[in-house]
Amino acid sequence: MVVPCETAEKKQTAHEPVTGRTTSPKLDDRLYEAFQGDMTPKFLATQDESGVPNVVPIISIQPYDRSTLIFGNFLMWKTERNLKKNPLVSVTVFTKELFGATLRGVFRGFEKTGEYVDIVNSSPHMRYNAYMGVRNAGSIEIVDISRPFQWTKLEILSGNLCSRLRKGWGRKFTQARNVLHPLVAEKFARIAAVKVIAYIDDQGSPCAVPVVALQPAAPDVLLFPKRPMTDYLGGLREGAEVAASVITMEPVAFQVKGTFRNVNDRWGAVVVDRAYHASPPFVGKLINPGS
Repeated sequence: MVVPCETAEKKQTAHEPVTGRTTSPKLDDRLYEAFQGDMTPKFLATQDESGVPNVVPIISIQPYDRSTLIFGNFLMWKTERNLKKNPLVSVTVFTKELFGATLRGVFRGFEKTGEYVDIVNSSPHMRYNAYMGVRNAGSIEIVDISRPFQWTKLEILSGNLCSRLRKGWGRKFTQARNVLHPLVAEKFARIAAVKVIAYIDDQGSPCAVPVVALQPAAPDVLLFPKRPMTDYLGGLREGAEVAASVITMEPVAFQVKGTFRNVNDRWGAVVVDRAYHASPPFVGKLINPGS
């Protein structure tokens, strides 16, 4: 049974803050295991030379050791360009048990041969890849780990229900642009999908944050509840450029970019001005809403 919106919001106020830093920027056992999941959703956030965030699912991200992540460079041209311009990154992981965390790191470069490449190419999702192997492998030094979060199914269900009931709050921000292709809107509307918002924080670093819902409220607006991730979103300012990504169980992924609008202390909206494919074979291709 899904609790009414107001009841759910009051319940969420009792949650402990999810911010705060670990005593050491190293993966504990549970996070290490989460990153080892072959098909566990993992998202990498970067920024271009103009400071515009980019966030895409990179399933190949995995731990090399407790303080280093590695990943395969597979159809990630925009992310590769961004990494060459700015090495600051954010990585978030979200397991089927609804557990996860957000990490900040520094990209240390790509290697065409060597141990990192061998490890990535030997992983199941690359061994059976229908397209090709990785061009090279990148590494990320972990510099900061947020306090891990644990969601409940009730939070996801109530968050999506409330978002649908409050679409009117998002519609007031519409620019009357037909940006969201129906297929893209349908994926963001799904309950069984992982959605992440990325923005540039006050220190100039990307920050990738999972949210329980990103509900289409208009052909160019996505509405989302800040809870239970309010503290993670503390650096998100009115008018900031944001990116949002969704991946489904198929898996099919899309990314949209736009502007953050603050509805109130519990709700936010993304005014979308462009949408992209984020899964093979059309990674990075701009989506024409009329196509």
